[in-house]
Amino acid sequence: MRAGTNLVDLGKYNANVVIHALRCLGACSQRDIAAATGLSAQSVSAIVRGLQRQGLLSEVGTEITGRGRPRVLLNIVGSARIAVGVHVDPSLITVVALDLGGHVTGAASSRRVNPDDPHTTMARVAEMVRQLVREQSLDEQRLAGTCLAIPGPLDPTNGAPDGPAWLPGWTAVPLGEVLGDHLGMHVPVVKDTLAAVIGENWVRGGAFLDSTMVFVYVGTGTGMGLSINGEPVRGFSGNSGEVGTMMTALGSRTPGEHTGMDNDPAFIVERAHTLGLQPEPLPPRTDFDAVERRLARLCAAAVDGDRRADELLEGAALRMAELVMMAVELLDADTVVFGGPYWRLLEPWYAPASRRAVRRPSARGPHPVSILSSAMGDNVGAVGAAAVVHDNLYVPRPPSSPN
Repeated sequence: MRAGTNLVDLGKYNANVVIHALRCLGACSQRDIAAATGLSAQSVSAIVRGLQRQGLLSEVGTEITGRGRPRVLLNIVGSARIAVGVHVDPSLITVVALDLGGHVTGAASSRRVNPDDPHTTMARVAEMVRQLVREQSLDEQRLAGTCLAIPGPLDPTNGAPDGPAWLPGWTAVPLGEVLGDHLGMHVPVVKDTLAAVIGENWVRGGAFLDSTMVFVYVGTGTGMGLSINGEPVRGFSGNSGEVGTMMTALGSRTPGEHTGMDNDPAFIVERAHTLGLQPEPLPPRTDFDAVERRLARLCAAAVDGDRRADELLEGAALRMAELVMMAVELLDADTVVFGGPYWRLLEPWYAPASRRAVRRPSARGPHPVSILSSAMGDNVGAVGAAAVVHDNLYVPRPPSSPN
């Protein structure tokens, strides 16, 4: 729980402390908020009145705790602010609207990603955002902002892609500036794995707001989002969570292979082809739809009893489990969350292997580690991007701390 301060010059910070308390506790009384935050009853009362005037809080009921007047219960008005999140990966554009309570109120997607022309793609994104804003009937007061999430790494000076493996034609293009010009607003750009861990905390709320979490993004490649005691780990340049070098250093579990990228979906499909499990011509790695179809067929075959398909997927799961265990050990994490476009296909192998790995004896002590599927559903990157907007506006951080 974040503590407040009774200094009057930190009003915005204290208002966010109250919002944070409600996100942790759910509907509760002013007395509960004061007890949880360390703010005085007078400060909480003044803050609550201000937030009610802004439409951010409302009275939702009463609670009888004994003699005297019943306590009035307060809660956040989710519909008071809506953030728009955009995720662009090599094969898909996703746009979502996320309310202050962490609920998706609208979504749209398109496969029209031009790998060689980011400007055309950003124009398409802008139209999708405008359409969603119209459908949600969002005015200037309710629209909290828009954020763009993309695969890393990113240039820390302007948020431009810095040599992305799957979108090389987008290198050094300031996507936030391009999209912002179309929309007439400032659009921050964040790495999609960072967005994912921020989104997971925002959507789950409650005790997860203070968790130390490893979010494993299972997409075209693998990445991680990290948070310590609820605070996202951005890193020096905003590029925390890159794991390619770690995977390579760990080596490969596949005989004759040395890349260490056994869990890359395109690699799994290529291995299935090499082993004769899928003898038809191999699709190029950049044909993402074909790779996904082939991976889905491989998973279905393993479920139906194909031993070699199952062994191939088990090998990928073991590599993922080693990576997860290293991250858990490094952060002393209590929660691991998996998500991303390929997670549902690979969950039957990845989840059990990771659960076995984190149960092994460890110097971190006996505390349990939860292995969970994302609460954000399939649109992890876009929901996370929208949550970044809410996070920047409503998570209590001292004024001296960068957002």
